[in-house]
Amino acid sequence: MFRRFSLYIDIVTSPKYYAPILNIIESYTDLCEPITNVSVQIEKPNFVYNLLLIEFEKIGQNHHPLATLKESYNHVIVINVPDSEEAYALLYKHAIHKTLREGFYESELTSILKEYMQSELLTNENTLLDNLFNSAQNSIVITDRKGNIQYANPYFEALSEFPKEALIENSPRLIKTGQHSDDFYKLLWDTITQGKVWEGIFINKSKNSQIFYEEATITPILNSHGTIEKYLKIGKNITREKMLLAELSKEIKVAKRVLNSFLPNKVNDERLNFDFELIDFNEIGGDFIYFKKVNDQRYLFSILDVMGHGVSSALVALIVTQMFDDLMLYLPIEKTVCDINTSLCNLNNEDPDSSKFVTGIFMDIDFSDNKLTYINAGHPDALFSYADGSIVTLTSNNMILGILEDEHVSAMTVDLNNLKKILTYTDGLYENHDLNLDDTMTILLKELNHVEKSSDVASLFGDYDTTKDDATVCLIKFN
Repeated sequence: MFRRFSLYIDIVTSPKYYAPILNIIESYTDLCEPITNVSVQIEKPNFVYNLLLIEFEKIGQNHHPLATLKESYNHVIVINVPDSEEAYALLYKHAIHKTLREGFYESELTSILKEYMQSELLTNENTLLDNLFNSAQNSIVITDRKGNIQYANPYFEALSEFPKEALIENSPRLIKTGQHSDDFYKLLWDTITQGKVWEGIFINKSKNSQIFYEEATITPILNSHGTIEKYLKIGKNITREKMLLAELSKEIKVAKRVLNSFLPNKVNDERLNFDFELIDFNEIGGDFIYFKKVNDQRYLFSILDVMGHGVSSALVALIVTQMFDDLMLYLPIEKTVCDINTSLCNLNNEDPDSSKFVTGIFMDIDFSDNKLTYINAGHPDALFSYADGSIVTLTSNNMILGILEDEHVSAMTVDLNNLKKILTYTDGLYENHDLNLDDTMTILLKELNHVEKSSDVASLFGDYDTTKDDATVCLIKFN
């Protein structure tokens, strides 16, 4: 598994053996990086070597006793050992067991060095794995096929507050909170016993009953026969993230209540009926609606879709609607939308990395002259339904707001006579159901004359249990 670890080898032999020994060692450079020292007599090294390969007769010339060899070398191989009881007794007395007799064959030398190299490889891999597991900043747990813990790394010990002795041969039930259902564990075991990897989040408790969350994967470990031998769980402690998310969720709910207070009231008077349906992608969406009865003759309306979600997008929508509300008191609608576009461009120029672009429809409905002034800035078509059953679609004739500061904004004028309904919506209405705009228009053109409320329009496209984007529908009916 791991390769190219350093191996320090001291060779103390007569010149006759230098070449064959070095040739054998260098044949294993795919396993390790051998760093060799060759000499005719032994000298105490200044740090511990992995291996001393020495001729027996060189030991006799050494002034250091054999007992000191273990202080300088992890392993010792002695070659050309005389065939005598005294020689072997001397070596065994000092725990030196790897030897080659006098007159050994080169194949014997190759075999003993190969065995050593393979042993060092395994030792190195085990050491690295131990260091990896012990220093990992994730919990690592290995269980048997029944789920009993056989290994737990120090990180998991600290997280669970149980010492290793209490964990080994015990079940993870030791840290269960009871917050997971039986179906949760059944799915987990069904997955891993089929040899598949399970991913999920555990809600566990420590020895001192502190709740902690782990984002975990459990991987089956197969033996040489291809059957499951153990299970490996690697977990990431996400308790802090969960706590922050819970706190953020509280803040978002407060922000949502505040933002909802800015939404318009539904209107039903002698001139028109206005209602809307707003389906959020998440707690706070990027869609927003503005409707205001200025006086008995005049109404202002806008529907917006900010590209993005969250608090920042909602705040941008609030800025746009507030500007629309303020500027329309003394400016024509074209100048108002132009100023809104300029403000958005300036905002985006200040922080290009978090630019916010807005599509929207803006209307000034004035019964004093029976005229409706209309601007569509990059938004999906509005539909105008008339008393004779005809439907007109008003497409966008302006660019998305917030992109080009000098963009020309032009308005259209529509006669209010015989106008019965105006339908506007955001693209989430159809994108949540994987429809394109053409298919959406087919549905809306067919059904618009029959719907009475914005919720009726939304229901044409099915349920919104799973949403990909905000979806908003506004319906204005003229009395």
